[in-house]
Amino acid sequence: MNISESLKIAIKCIKANWMRSLLTMLGIIIGISSVIMIIGAGTGVRDYIVGLIEDMGSNAVLVSVDSTSATDSDYITLDDVDNIKNKVNGVERCSPMFMGFGRATIDSTTTEAIAMLIGVNSDVQFALTDTCEYGRFFTDEEYNSSSPVAVIGTNSAETAFGYTDVTNEYITVSSSGKSMKVKICGVANIDSLAGSLGGSSSLSSMFSSSSDSVIIALFIPCTTLMQITGTDAQLSSVFVIAEDGYDYDAIGNAAINYLKSAHSNYSDSMYTAQNMATYIEIVDIIMSVLTTFIACVGAISLIVGGIGVMNIMLVSVTERTREIGIRKSLGAKTRVITTQFLTESIILCLIGGVIGMAIGVAGAFAACSLIDISPNITWWLILIALLFSSGVGLFFGIYPARKAAQMSPIDALRSE
Repeated sequence: MNISESLKIAIKCIKANWMRSLLTMLGIIIGISSVIMIIGAGTGVRDYIVGLIEDMGSNAVLVSVDSTSATDSDYITLDDVDNIKNKVNGVERCSPMFMGFGRATIDSTTTEAIAMLIGVNSDVQFALTDTCEYGRFFTDEEYNSSSPVAVIGTNSAETAFGYTDVTNEYITVSSSGKSMKVKICGVANIDSLAGSLGGSSSLSSMFSSSSDSVIIALFIPCTTLMQITGTDAQLSSVFVIAEDGYDYDAIGNAAINYLKSAHSNYSDSMYTAQNMATYIEIVDIIMSVLTTFIACVGAISLIVGGIGVMNIMLVSVTERTREIGIRKSLGAKTRVITTQFLTESIILCLIGGVIGMAIGVAGAFAACSLIDISPNITWWLILIALLFSSGVGLFFGIYPARKAAQMSPIDALRSE
């Protein structure tokens, strides 16, 4: 008997008892679908979080001030930014992060928006994963001359204007009773960075009465933002980018040591440095371990399903005892009988694996759609799931198949 004939007989037997076969597959279906859904959705969440951190500046160190205990003299100044860049060994670039809030009017549409204003210099663009999608970043000359220019977030542009390429459009920004018409010189993926600095939550709490308003994020020269707000820049954080070959942790510590010396504050907790690349590694490890653990728990149902398959195959062997006896008396070898029942067990689990795969992929997309991210379903995940389900059928089908093959044809023919 060849393989194709074994397949035909196996499919015929499964169809003859389709309800029992479906119930037998249930454990395999649940196991495969849960593993694919958990790994696909978990990997998607990990990629989303890592992407957010990378957008925040994976190649930068964020040096921050403890705002809960800082006095006015402890905050970072623009002079500190220049000195960190020019005097701290190993620092290539340094950008202030000056936060401001206000209202904005889209001049071309007269749309009112809530604006999160982030005062930076041109160095911050080198901390971003991507360059401007449209237009350009403002220059050092524009920063030094307090030019009324800004870079808007990609999502912000789409929300406020209805399209993304909004270069050369104008926005009138108002804060602290002052206003300024600002020209958009570039569009970049800065929305996640704005959100990480407290943008979305802070804006929602500060403007709770305007929960339906458009919210936009703007990178503005820090010198320009100081004119709009009418205040001096007291910076709670700066981005520090190291030269090639320098360790980011060491650069962060060097920047902290400079700030302690410049502000005569040697408190261990006043200034902290966060290496953004370290966060990516931590998130990757945590999500990988968590996803693997949950997937292993879900895989337990595969073992339960395999036991169910073995049980049903033993029942099938008992029901087909006379058939086995007749085939053996006609010369069927032990290998042929073993192959027949193993094929049936594998086909049963493989069909369950395909159904579970479809349910798992659909479940991953459904779960991720609730939090507006994309699952990560790869071809190797599908392949491993199908191979694993086939392996379960092979492993748990060996005992029933051998039991059938080792029957005595005389005893089998005598059975009622």
